[in-house]
Amino acid sequence: MKSTFAKAVLAAAALSISACATTSMVQVWRDPSYVAAPVHRILVVSVIPNDAYRAAFDNATAQALASKGFSAVGASSLFPPGQLDKDVVVSYVKQQDIDLVVVQRITKQTEVQYNPPAVMYAPPPAYGGWYGYYGYGYGTVYAPGYYSDSTTVAAEVNVYAAKANPERLVWSGTSRTFNFQGAVEAAQSVAYTLLDDLIRAGILVR
Repeated sequence: MKSTFAKAVLAAAALSISACATTSMVQVWRDPSYVAAPVHRILVVSVIPNDAYRAAFDNATAQALASKGFSAVGASSLFPPGQLDKDVVVSYVKQQDIDLVVVQRITKQTEVQYNPPAVMYAPPPAYGGWYGYYGYGYGTVYAPGYYSDSTTVAAEVNVYAAKANPERLVWSGTSRTFNFQGAVEAAQSVAYTLLDDLIRAGILVR
């Protein structure tokens, strides 16, 4: 499995970077009591019903993390299409010594508009850990067809410390992305904005 992880990381790192789309974090929460440990391995799980779009968001986020020296891989590079099997993925997380699990889902589409930053943001319910949130998100994710010039992509992202007992939600945020030409460009814009925020928040440390 370790060789599979390495191959998936290299595949994700091959993506190019687009700079046309614009993403803004509009709501952010960080667990104030969380003391980050050095991060070595990260699993990215995107909750999107369309397989191609899911792979685009998985790979873009993994590539952004790799650009800063973190080993990251998207779930779509490792597991079959469709809803993830909890036992298989949880076993993988343990076997691969994953430090953080990043779960991101597309929540809705809206007409292009200005969304001012929120002053305060309460994280979503814990849902019993990252897979609980994933299962909730898989049943409520927005349907395909949201990539057009008149819409914005809203992404909700939760980051879990996988080695905590029990696993722990340490960061949560929502973003808005506009002025994009397709799924790949939107995914890359979301990924690099997320990366910057996680570094500033002290979640990603080496």
